[in-house]
Amino acid sequence: MDAIEIRPATPADAETIAALHVACWAETYTPLAPAEILAEYTLETRLAQWGETLGGGGPQQPPPSVFLALKDGAAIGFAASGAQQSAILGERGYAGEFQAIYLLKEAQRLGAGRCLMRVMAQALRERGIEWGSLWVLRHNFTARKFYEKLGGRKIGVEGAWRGVPEVAYGWRDLGLLIDPLPAKPW
Repeated sequence: MDAIEIRPATPADAETIAALHVACWAETYTPLAPAEILAEYTLETRLAQWGETLGGGGPQQPPPSVFLALKDGAAIGFAASGAQQSAILGERGYAGEFQAIYLLKEAQRLGAGRCLMRVMAQALRERGIEWGSLWVLRHNFTARKFYEKLGGRKIGVEGAWRGVPEVAYGWRDLGLLIDPLPAKPW
């Protein structure tokens, strides 16, 4: 197995993360989201987003913790976690949110996703947060299966992101992600 490295992202990584964001969206969401939404995910718009986020000038304070995944030195994915952004999930006690986790298809099933979830859970705990959640498109069954394998439980909340149905998953013990039981490859 090739070595996977996870490290905190820096402002210098904004362009790399923006390119990954666009590529992962195209690979994953083409069959799941309307074309007009996908068309908005350009390198220019994502670079503005990630440049602002990584530079600390984004709207969320404190800014999210962002991590970059590398395989043999090449960027293969990224993830971000921080304070809960959904009022309904916050009211249910989920103070933390896994805001993004994206891996190129060629890099999936190598363990990088588990590693990214672990470092995000650690970052939430460092902020004093014990419960975390995320939103996933209802029809993204690959991602949903992944979250369920990691102990995520479907929360009785559904929503819509720009008209695309979503479901929420949560962890009431982030320790399950930090020090998980040995898992079988899926």
